[in-house]
Amino acid sequence: MTDKELISKLNTLTNKEVFFGPQGFNNVTTIDELNQAQTGFGGSELEQSSTNENLSGEEAGCWQSSWQVFARDTELGDPYFVDIRENLLPVYTGFLADNGWEVEQVAESLEAYIACIQLLFEHGQQTQAQFFPDDTTVTDEVVLQQLKQQLIEVSGCQHFWQLFMQCYLDWLTEE
Repeated sequence: MTDKELISKLNTLTNKEVFFGPQGFNNVTTIDELNQAQTGFGGSELEQSSTNENLSGEEAGCWQSSWQVFARDTELGDPYFVDIRENLLPVYTGFLADNGWEVEQVAESLEAYIACIQLLFEHGQQTQAQFFPDDTTVTDEVVLQQLKQQLIEVSGCQHFWQLFMQCYLDWLTEE
């Protein structure tokens, strides 16, 4: 998949930034943003970063050269990326731990990720992260349980979305 094809798929999102409670996703929408998103991780399709260095490696725990960052978590800045070696373009997130990158699958494909992001926007309709719940916050337990099930089914990835929704529920009950 080329950078242009990836951007074309990402541009099917209704919103570049999507928030649900305090959590959010900031997705790239241009080739320039895509190339900028690689800074500090590795090269883009052309193996270029802002320093013209390839910071990836093939060893376990290293940032893999086939990982293409296309979004960031708005709360912590963690990357969301696809593995361009795989046809379905599975989506992952991760953080740099003491022993290298800890990676979690978010969706079995880029299309599934996009569908999940659309679901979150449809339920939350937020334009920015919320620091505290307010009268627009989704609090109905049945609706939240249904949303969690939809996210798991659409993504094909249970663990990430269970954790995502648990963090949301914890945020709802914080004082």
